[in-house]
Amino acid sequence: MLNIKNAQIDRPLNLPWLPCFVLVLLLLASAALAHGESPAPRAYEGTVATITKISIELHQALDAKKRQQLRAEPRLLTEVTAPCIAPYLNPDKLGEVTLSATWVDLINRLAHARALEESASGYFDRYVQSLAPDGSAKEPMGKSLPAEQVWNFDTMNHQVSLFNQMVGAMVAIEMAHHYLGHFKKHPANATDATTPPSFTERVSEKEWREAVLKGARNALDCGLGVDGFRALLTAVEKAANRSAWTAYLVHPKAETSKLSRDLEKLEKDFFLVEK
Repeated sequence: MLNIKNAQIDRPLNLPWLPCFVLVLLLLASAALAHGESPAPRAYEGTVATITKISIELHQALDAKKRQQLRAEPRLLTEVTAPCIAPYLNPDKLGEVTLSATWVDLINRLAHARALEESASGYFDRYVQSLAPDGSAKEPMGKSLPAEQVWNFDTMNHQVSLFNQMVGAMVAIEMAHHYLGHFKKHPANATDATTPPSFTERVSEKEWREAVLKGARNALDCGLGVDGFRALLTAVEKAANRSAWTAYLVHPKAETSKLSRDLEKLEKDFFLVEK
């Protein structure tokens, strides 16, 4: 038989101060954003797996003769700390594209900064000029901007698109150095040294430009526009004294403004032919 006197009935805990405490926390968080505290960093969608998929598509879009000279998948340089991308000849005598994790990170951040330019005019130039000589970030992405502006859906959707275009163009350029014979003429395999030499500094400006135009056309065949690479050219223009990181992206003697216009025309002509 149930002893009613000893039975305990659970009642909700009465904490009249709790709503006030929650309100104070919300007000403090809002105040922090209002004072321009940097939003917490988040992970980017652009990864080595993403780059591998793009690289395979670029490889498949080439003609058979060019494909036979190349390995479709890129090689990750695990010990390299510099933001490096370069052609490589593997033991099977197949051309490859090598890249470092720091290069992937740099491209993600440049794509993000360029995407923020749409809602924060001048931010891209300021961010590029703030980078350390090795391309590392001296300040968090979107410093002094509200987190919602930095990480909202539209911004990050644009970031992904720009990242894919930047990666597509640059991987295609390194592939072009192989099938155009530039690497054979200037052999220089990247090693696991922390700062391997830049291949752009070994080829002539004319050879590099040839590879850029061939690579851009290859990328267009895969649905990757030129805006991403043109943004990289702008970044190099704005970088202080063409810092060390820019050597891995653009030839030191490149006329970036002229090349940007030529790429714009290449894309326009491509779509005119497609129609």
